[in-house]
Order: sequence, then C-alpha cells, then structure tokens
Amino acid sequence: MKYRDGFKKGSLELLVLTILSDKDCYGYEISQLLKERSNHIISVPEGSLYPALYKLEENEYISKEKKLVGRRRERIYYHLEDSGRSALKEMEQAYQEISEGIASILNWEETDEQRSQTVS
Repeated sequence: MKYRDGFKKGSLELLVLTILSDKDCYGYEISQLLKERSNHIISVPEGSLYPALYKLEENEYISKEKKLVGRRRERIYYHLEDSGRSALKEMEQAYQEISEGIASILNWEETDEQRSQTVS
C-alpha cells in the first residue's frame, strides 16, 4: 500500500489528461472521475490535483475557463488543448513501454541456454 502513492504521483498528469480527453471538467469532477474509473483505487486529494493542473496549464497542455454555475457561483473548467492531446499520446506510449518492461522483469524466467551463457 505504501508504494501506491509513488506510482500514482508519477502517472497523475497522464490520468488527468486522459479524463480531460473525454470532456471539459472542473477540479472536483476530475478527482471524482479518477476515483470512479479506477474502481475507487485511486483517490487524489486537492493538494496533489491542483499542482498537477497548474503544471499542465503552465506547459500549455490545458487551458481553463470560468463558468457561472447558478446565479453567483463560478467554477473553473479545464480544457485539453491540441498540445495536450499530443503530450497525452506520448505519455500513453511511454507508459505502455515502461509497463511492458516492468512486466517483463517481474515475469522473467531464465532459460537453461541463457543460464549457460551467463555462467560462461
């Protein structure tokens, strides 16, 4: 359990961009969709989500827009920009490559031939 936060932190930008690839969302909505789509395994507190959103905005992967909700309340909706879509594709590819590499290491079974090559 203690290692889950490290994995989550390293993939938060990927996950946020994935959520925003479906529709524009406000911060709380993003956190709820992350929780829902991960079957309640991934829960992101505001203290982690908003710095990630600010970083994505700084990199111009997302933009934000204030929208009036009701008579007086405003929400900030985040929108995935074209540069963010490109970054998302690169992140997805990198994730797949790393994931395959990790799976390969975890499932490694050395053959007799490989053992004899290592020993020689």
